[in-house]
Amino acid sequence: MPQETSEYRNQLFLDVYNGRIPDRVPEKLNILSAAVYEFGGYDLRYHQYGITKYIDALDKVSAEFDTDLVVGTIFNPPWLNKILGSRTRVMGSDGFIQHPNVEGMREDEYPELIADPIKFIWDKAIPRLYTELAKPAPYNAFALLKAQKLSEYVNGKIAAARAEIAKKYNKVTVNLTARVGGKIPLDYLGDFLRSFTGILIDIRRRPEQVLQALEVLTPIITTGRAKKYALKEPQRHLRAGCAPHMPTFMRIKDFEKFYWPGFKQAMWERYEAGYGVNVFCEDNWMHLIDYLYELPPGTELQFEYGDPKELKKRLGDKHIISGLFPSTILKTGTKKEVEYKAKELIDILGPGGNFVFSFDKSIMRQSTVNWENFKVLIETVHTYGKY
Repeated sequence: MPQETSEYRNQLFLDVYNGRIPDRVPEKLNILSAAVYEFGGYDLRYHQYGITKYIDALDKVSAEFDTDLVVGTIFNPPWLNKILGSRTRVMGSDGFIQHPNVEGMREDEYPELIADPIKFIWDKAIPRLYTELAKPAPYNAFALLKAQKLSEYVNGKIAAARAEIAKKYNKVTVNLTARVGGKIPLDYLGDFLRSFTGILIDIRRRPEQVLQALEVLTPIITTGRAKKYALKEPQRHLRAGCAPHMPTFMRIKDFEKFYWPGFKQAMWERYEAGYGVNVFCEDNWMHLIDYLYELPPGTELQFEYGDPKELKKRLGDKHIISGLFPSTILKTGTKKEVEYKAKELIDILGPGGNFVFSFDKSIMRQSTVNWENFKVLIETVHTYGKY
């Protein structure tokens, strides 16, 4: 088929994010940077510490696969973790970076957090989670300054390289990422302060303290940021993304009480600031569909699991559905199976628009994908996905 232009692909996303039916189904076949490095022939244990190998690998994967977007999202760069002495992101023996279940706050420290959240986070939580920031002045200040300046430099170089690669290989060139993404209040309290297991215990044992903590944290991690970057005119293609972690591990009554209020507030604040909203619904959210319907119109809901027919029926008139294509098929399936599954999802979710084709979860490592099957998937979506 003829090469699609960047302008054509830009319009696909501009249409779907502004409530119009595009010429064909746009796709976001997300591949994390670890798999891109490996596709380029690089070792994660060494080559993630620089940007030249990443850019080279990014060019190789972009030249090989005709995806709509430049793939290869960077996830937790090890050089930044090393500078800060991060305990929240740790490199494994093979170079892949994991998020261990660590805590920055003890269960008996809720009163301190509630009394002055900024002081507690800066004085106690951060030094516990980042060893370089626990050092006395001026060493902790040097570490923070180094992390900030190097991040600005590296991110600038990578952004410029990705933009150049997008033009070179006719990928989407319009910016689709907002500046107001971030955590949901309970996820922040769990991921950063009490740990995943710790917060679930606290909800049972000290529910009132958890609610008080959420009350003081919510303005810090949601409201302030949305207002700071509010747009004069809405630009719904600029998507503010989040990946809720806790909901499917909670009882519905606990979800309603502890999670939903802050989650809903954060999503609506981002929408009212002029942005579109993206939510990666990890695990199976079928029992929470009615809550999701209350999110801002045009929210893109990427599902890991679920019944596509039911999701289309109950959410598709208001929200954009994505996800559900099992990435494991790219490794275990035949080309025919890949094609069949892609067409099945397009048939169910495509009619009437409000659909972005994507995986149930990102491709994290090269070992989890057969690249020939990946090519089949791209071609199927681009041809069969025509409206």
